[in-house]
Amino acid sequence: MKIKCLLCNDIIESKNRHDLVNCNCNNCYIDGGQDYFHFGGKDFSKILIIFDNGVEILANDNIRYQKEYEKIESKK
Repeated sequence: MKIKCLLCNDIIESKNRHDLVNCNCNNCYIDGGQDYFHFGGKDFSKILIIFDNGVEILANDNIRYQKEYEKIESKK
């Protein structure tokens, strides 16, 4: 998974476990590589989660995010 900061338009991705990556404006970060997915930031309404299947969901849309994440996890 990747995330896009809607403030600075950076698309960031963590490549390895414990590989913490910040966007240029420090609004958001991602960590975990392929081992786990951890992200956060200052303004979740300005963070777009980009799933590997192309689905894009705003980070503050908890219900849609949870459903999509569970769908992906159930396929593993």
